[in-house]
Amino acid sequence: KTIRTSSANPYLAHSIRAAPVTTVTLQVGAYPADLQQIRNAPLKLAHLILFTMLSLLSACGGGGGGSTASGAGGAAVTTAPQEYRMWHCTIYRKTDGFTGIQYWGSCPNNNWRLKADQPVFTSKAVCEDAIRTLKVSDPKIYDNSEEDRTRGWAVKLWCFEPDTKPPAVLAVSPADLSTGFPIEGSRLRVDFSDNMDGATITTSSFTLTDAAGTLVAGTVVYGYDQRVAVFRSDAALEYVTTYTARLTTDITDKVGNPLPEEYVWSFTTQDIPVPPADETAPQLAIKSPQADSVCAVGDGVISARFNEPVLAAAGAFTLEDSSGALVDGAVTVSDALATFTPTLALGSNEVYTARLTNALTDLAGNALSPTDWSFRTELAPEGTWLPIATPEIFAGRTGHRAVWTGSAMIVWGGINWQHPEFPWLQYLNDGAQYDPAADRWTGISTLNAPRGRVQHTATWTGTELIVWGGSFGPASTNTGGRYDPATDTWSATSTIDAPSARANHTAIWTGSELIIWGGTGKNDGARYDPATDTWSPLSSINAPSVRDDHNAVFDGQRMLIWGGQSAAASVATDGAQYDPVADVWTPLPSQNAPGGNGPYEPASVVSTGTDMLVWLPKKEWNYDQLTDDWYSVYVSETRRFNYQDQQWLTVVDGCNPQATPHAVWLNDRMLSWNTSYQLGQTYNAILDTWAPIPPYPDTFGGGATALVAGDQVIVWGGRNVADAGTRDAATNLGYRLVF
Repeated sequence: KTIRTSSANPYLAHSIRAAPVTTVTLQVGAYPADLQQIRNAPLKLAHLILFTMLSLLSACGGGGGGSTASGAGGAAVTTAPQEYRMWHCTIYRKTDGFTGIQYWGSCPNNNWRLKADQPVFTSKAVCEDAIRTLKVSDPKIYDNSEEDRTRGWAVKLWCFEPDTKPPAVLAVSPADLSTGFPIEGSRLRVDFSDNMDGATITTSSFTLTDAAGTLVAGTVVYGYDQRVAVFRSDAALEYVTTYTARLTTDITDKVGNPLPEEYVWSFTTQDIPVPPADETAPQLAIKSPQADSVCAVGDGVISARFNEPVLAAAGAFTLEDSSGALVDGAVTVSDALATFTPTLALGSNEVYTARLTNALTDLAGNALSPTDWSFRTELAPEGTWLPIATPEIFAGRTGHRAVWTGSAMIVWGGINWQHPEFPWLQYLNDGAQYDPAADRWTGISTLNAPRGRVQHTATWTGTELIVWGGSFGPASTNTGGRYDPATDTWSATSTIDAPSARANHTAIWTGSELIIWGGTGKNDGARYDPATDTWSPLSSINAPSVRDDHNAVFDGQRMLIWGGQSAAASVATDGAQYDPVADVWTPLPSQNAPGGNGPYEPASVVSTGTDMLVWLPKKEWNYDQLTDDWYSVYVSETRRFNYQDQQWLTVVDGCNPQATPHAVWLNDRMLSWNTSYQLGQTYNAILDTWAPIPPYPDTFGGGATALVAGDQVIVWGGRNVADAGTRDAATNLGYRLVF
């Protein structure tokens, strides 16, 4: 047996004093009896070896000769020494609970470290002897002592024969010179023969290049347990392209042995796929206007959407009037959309038929099965807008209120961002009268007028204008004022027993009393008697829930509350009626009532004298599979609540459900007009038909007032979005709608 020692080993110097390198050869094969004794007595073996070593050292004069052994033929054979190194890892104590069982965790593979500055040992036994010696001098070495358990961690030493064998590549995927590699989700895999150092396997040492030698961007991951490295490209590879993968010698195994040489392999990606032949005809998916619609716009376009891109030859898309005559127009195709644009506006209230023929094909030449559909255009617009005089002494405004006295319109309050005297936001407390017969404005007194405000109510009693509530800035108020146009004077309303401060409430006149109800955060109210200037509260039993911006009408005996915005900021779709004589609330029936699941928008509500008409718009979201997108459409529900029968009845729906918040009743028609969109609709209760209102002549952003003035409707004020200022300027323009 050959033993190699070194005086540089501090852990063996105390046992063997030798030259820097001493090689001793012991011939023990000729002593079988002694070997048997050695097997039975390890201690005797150690003594025998030590005694023989000392004798031979003496015979050799302490010199270091070669290492030989006599074989059967007596020839000398050189034996390579074995090398062992000391490795360590840190063991941590784990505790099951704060006071429970303690146990020690084993060393994970990644926690092995070669102990610094350790020598090479000639055998595992010598290495372990050094460990035992080290335990004596270094308390951190783990020996499962109580001290180790108390400390909670320790260094554990082991002896291992060094790994000097370089790692090898066992397999790669895709294989070298393979073809048809998929371009999507491209992953290259390498299987190694040894545990590798994952830190050395990077996008610099594991690369992929295209046919031009350009690096392919990607990421590299290494799985230690599987000895597998994977390269994943950031984007899809190119079709029919040869790529080259490369592993450099910077890649090492866990103990630092590098790949012996670069490993390179190539592969080719898949061919460009050939789609199957298209033999399916295009399908009509969406048509506009819809079949049997009665709301088609005369100056609009007729469109057809398909499930794939199409081409249109002559005669592919035509339009016929009710007599069967072709309508002149132009056909355009864009991707999967075909449109027909009439040269002249279509006639009102007329049936038209759109036809698609087999001259319309998809890109593969498959012809459409001929199809057609019919629709009716909406009725001719009703009414004509005529301008009214512009007040020279009266500033434009928005958020104001207006009433009709029977001969004049009185406008009061509101806000203005460009007041002649104050170039900032102003809450206005002035007003004016407009006489439509003379087309003239007259200012009204501001002496003792209420403080300027918005979101208030203005009610005409027959002789007086009563202004009450509202807000100025963040604060609301429960004050009000009474204006007598006959004397051009103001007087304040009492605040004793008045309702709490509020805005966006409603007010109706019963003939003798003013009834205030609701408002932001409120569901209570009170009655005001101008003859005695006194307030009395309303019962709250069965009253509607909290709401503001709701609607209130009077049927001659009862106040009806419906809709509005609830405390949860959603549109309410319920209501109740209040009997002021009995001071009793009764909920409105829910059967066949408008509304259900939202989201709804503010409704148009008017009283016809016999019914309460409610036109409630709803925004719905639909999914377009062709564009993979959502789009919104408006639908509406129109109902009338009959005062005598106390039930909801169905009414045909209008064509433009967005035109809502302002509604008035005039000449057996409900006129609903949206001051933000400048559009409106009229519902003829006698004919049960809807017709559009001509577009408003001015560019409004909302905030105008609309009221019935005899046989016409007067619209005035609001925000002028065409103003070039940094904020919407309020306008003082107005128009009257006549029939």
